[in-house]
Amino acid sequence: MVAVVKVDRLVQHLYRKGWTRRKLAEEARIGEATAQQICAGRRNPSPPVAKKIVDALGLEFDEIFEIVSTEGFDN
Repeated sequence: MVAVVKVDRLVQHLYRKGWTRRKLAEEARIGEATAQQICAGRRNPSPPVAKKIVDALGLEFDEIFEIVSTEGFDN
């Protein structure tokens, strides 16, 4: 299982809060490059990073992430 970011929803919530990707990184206490990659959909966060993001935004996990099965895929 992996947490996949719903990029459009994440960006929408950042816009509503008036936050930049840099602000998200600061508030979630993650690297700025990590925040940039997640917001662009180029990287899916680890579970601890996903939790930091939803906590910083004051959201529920499923508002900006979805769990996808990796069963049957080679990693």
